[in-house]
Amino acid sequence: MKEQWKAWLGAAQQKVVPLAVKYRAVLIVLLAGVLLLASGGHGAKEEAVASDTSAESSSFDLAAFEQALCDKLAAVDGVGRVELMLSLEQSGEAVYAVNTRQTTGMDSSQSYESDLTILSDGSYGEKPVTVKNLLPTFRGAVVLCDGADNAQVRLAVTQAVSTVCGIGSDKVTVLKMSDAS
Repeated sequence: MKEQWKAWLGAAQQKVVPLAVKYRAVLIVLLAGVLLLASGGHGAKEEAVASDTSAESSSFDLAAFEQALCDKLAAVDGVGRVELMLSLEQSGEAVYAVNTRQTTGMDSSQSYESDLTILSDGSYGEKPVTVKNLLPTFRGAVVLCDGADNAQVRLAVTQAVSTVCGIGSDKVTVLKMSDAS
């Protein structure tokens, strides 16, 4: 019995090894697929929950954005004190996933029914699935600073605000801050 087993194993090895060498790329891809399937989707589920919570925490705060930009502009040589006002063309918004179902009636009429896709997390309740978050678009900016009487400072401030806010330099006004402010 042992002899037969060794003979069979030797014959199988002589047939399998050349095939494994010939199709090694296919075997590697298959093995990777099996490993991904074996991991189950546990990582994918946690990733979806994490991205959803990060989307909620990434809501745009205009006041904080203006303050951060003011701090950066104040660090530019010659700018001095800075005050900034940004106007928004459109505020940010979240786009949510929607399930749409089409039904056909007896009289060949069609109707559509849509509802929000909800992610339910046992202990944390329910929240809609966010497809993407649209950031706000800026309309223009007014910057008051001590160094605005210097053309180089005005140009540097205009370029910085234009670049950070994604608006043209014609939409940025830099004015000299009065001494009373």
